[in-house]
Amino acid sequence: MNQRKNFLCGICIMKRIKLWFFIILFSSVLPVFSQKQKTIKKNITQVSKNKATSPSKPTIDPVKDQEKVKDMIQFLAFMLNTLGSSTTSSRDKDVLITESYSKIFRDSKVQIEDDLDDERGVVTNKDVVDYLKDINFFFKDVTFELTIDQIEKGENAEHLTFYKVSLHRNLSGTTIDGKNISNSLERFIEVNYNTKDQDLKIVSIYTHELNEKEALINWWKQLSYEWHSLFRKKCNLPDSVRLSDIQKVTAIEALDLSGNIFIQSIEPLSKLKNLKSLNLSSTHVTDLSPIRNLTGLIELNLSNTSISDLLPLKYSTGLMKLNISNTKIRDIQILQRLPQLNSLALSSTNILDFTALVNLIELKSLNLSNTKFSDLSFIQTSNKLSELNISKTRVQDLSALQTLLHLEILFCDSTMIRSIRPLANLTNLKVLHADNTSLSDLQPVEKLPQLKKIYCDKTPIKKETAEAFMASHPNVSVVYDSHNLKSWWNNLSEPWKEVISKTARINKDPSDEELAGVGNIDSINISSKTISDLEPLRKLEKIKILIASKTSVQDLSPIKNHREIISIDLSETKVTDLSPLNQMTKLQVLNADRCKIADISGLQKIKSLKTIYCDETTINDINAQEFLIENPKCLIIYKTSHLHRWWRNLSPNWRTIFSAQLEDTTRESLHELVERSSFSFKETPVSDLSGLSEFIRLKELQFAGTAITEIAPLPNLSQLKSLHATNSPIQNIEAIGQLPELEDLDISNTPVEDPFPVWTLQKLKKLNCSGTQIKRLDGIEKLELLEEFDCSNTIVSKLVPLDYLHLKSFKCYNTKISSRTIEHFIASHPDCKIVYYR
Repeated sequence: MNQRKNFLCGICIMKRIKLWFFIILFSSVLPVFSQKQKTIKKNITQVSKNKATSPSKPTIDPVKDQEKVKDMIQFLAFMLNTLGSSTTSSRDKDVLITESYSKIFRDSKVQIEDDLDDERGVVTNKDVVDYLKDINFFFKDVTFELTIDQIEKGENAEHLTFYKVSLHRNLSGTTIDGKNISNSLERFIEVNYNTKDQDLKIVSIYTHELNEKEALINWWKQLSYEWHSLFRKKCNLPDSVRLSDIQKVTAIEALDLSGNIFIQSIEPLSKLKNLKSLNLSSTHVTDLSPIRNLTGLIELNLSNTSISDLLPLKYSTGLMKLNISNTKIRDIQILQRLPQLNSLALSSTNILDFTALVNLIELKSLNLSNTKFSDLSFIQTSNKLSELNISKTRVQDLSALQTLLHLEILFCDSTMIRSIRPLANLTNLKVLHADNTSLSDLQPVEKLPQLKKIYCDKTPIKKETAEAFMASHPNVSVVYDSHNLKSWWNNLSEPWKEVISKTARINKDPSDEELAGVGNIDSINISSKTISDLEPLRKLEKIKILIASKTSVQDLSPIKNHREIISIDLSETKVTDLSPLNQMTKLQVLNADRCKIADISGLQKIKSLKTIYCDETTINDINAQEFLIENPKCLIIYKTSHLHRWWRNLSPNWRTIFSAQLEDTTRESLHELVERSSFSFKETPVSDLSGLSEFIRLKELQFAGTAITEIAPLPNLSQLKSLHATNSPIQNIEAIGQLPELEDLDISNTPVEDPFPVWTLQKLKKLNCSGTQIKRLDGIEKLELLEEFDCSNTIVSKLVPLDYLHLKSFKCYNTKISSRTIEHFIASHPDCKIVYYR
């Protein structure tokens, strides 16, 4: 046995030596030939210098060229036989296919009419590289005998010299299926002489003289009805197909045949040289050989087919995405030749040897689910992996994954793993599927910053563990109890099932997987449904929006722990108590129109609240005022009909003032107006403040240039802290005492004569009486908190009422106060800033 092995090994070595010797020998002939041609050219050039004529073409020596052509045919025969020999190594064959062919062929696009399949009824041309690959593909062992009959010299349309070789090709050997064949054909080889490079190269090999256009037309005519229909639809072809239409078909780059039960052979695809993406999933295709030469493929989906052999993909080195899930493939060694793969799906296959995965370092997505895979060390080198599925495999330990730092999604359902500790440093992990495992602890992944979801259904993980994890990681969802979810679903009323199934887009009889997603529902709309309770929502803790308007709902306690809710619509329900909403710290909008509520004070601490709708309830001005004191940024809509009447009854002047500050008169705009904390207007002929009668929390009021003569009492303005009533004919300020919260009063440039009524304003800190008719400061002495006082441009002459006040600023220029009085005041109030001149 060893002697036989050594003998065969010796033959292989001899073959390899012969191959390289022949290549070197043939390559050495080319420079000699080129040198001779250059010598001829040099002589011709020298002669041309001595003549007054233009340079002529290099002299062609037909005899020598024909000898050269014979050498090329001999080398071609050697190449074909070397490729066809079962004793030639794969490496040597690859060298011939990828490099050596260029010694005698013009380029990789040289067309060769296929003569390898003796059962082919249609003339088919192939690129030279594809033809050479097919020798290795179709045969176990084959020999070619090329016998030259004639070599003819000619000139083509460009007046370039070419040689046409007529020969007999005899082929004998054994096909890949073990069939013995032997046939003989008359073949033609065209060899062009390139004057620029001064060399000879094969430009075509054929049996039938058929141009490319005719070949395309014949290809189209041979297609089945199904393929015609498919291509017509894909390329939107007219009924009468022209050559340009066929060329459009052969230029297709992406083709989806998934689910097409009529397609069994993909032979027509051999012409689609530009094809980059091909989906054959769920078809009856069993053989990939027709696409063996589509080396530009980037994406290929073969899932759910009867494909059993990947060998035709050996030259598809640019393939990036491959799906062979649920196929009959057992051997994936060919994947070692596909170094650019970044997405690979092998699920539900009978593969036993996964060593080929070691070389796939570009992988980003790998699906090994439902296979006999057990050793994660095979993918340790795939450190770019972001998604890995090893569910239903024999994996027991995840330790080999700790170096896969780019991993984002991991499926390890239905495996024998017990610990996820190796995942502790996978900082990019977002989703972990570990259903039906022995997992009992989530602590190893608690510090992963990107983690969003953990699926641990049918595991020892307890409810307390899962809920504690979610409580400390509010952005992470832990799905752990689908059995209870099923019970919860079965106990739902039909209206609730209808709402949830429609919202979650699941069946009325959902699977566990569908129910697992129910917990992620973030909005529920039961408006106008025959629903009277919210009990089913206890399970849906991620709800952000709840619309329950026009229902019989009365009790909100089932949603009291729903901290994610931002909007609730309870309008036209029987709800009377809003206290279950008190802990909803993210609540922004509450609609309780036409409910039976009488109190909203419990919501005061929810600082996120932007709007509360409670029209046609018992909520009144006092309730609104009290709420806005604690939550001033919230808008309360509670008296729309009342405000509409108020608006209609406003005087034209007041309506003009408000309209200038409103975009519209919607209920939101009107409430925003009357709930303002500050308001100002000027240069308008209004004569009173009646237009402000509906304002409920005015803190600052400024007006100037009006016709107002007195500050009439308005109970709703009792919370004013600042009042600037200037440049108006105000004379009477008797009612000023009804503004006990006032801290800032400006009545400058008015005809006020007596400031005495202000003595009741015990919180007043600023008082401006400049430009008024006051003579005396009686009553001012009672304003113990007064810090700033201005009586400039008046006829005040005495400052006695100010003697015991702790003023910080005092303006009294253009008055009748004497310099001596001011000096005395300065001496007694050294910390007061005084502005005085006469």
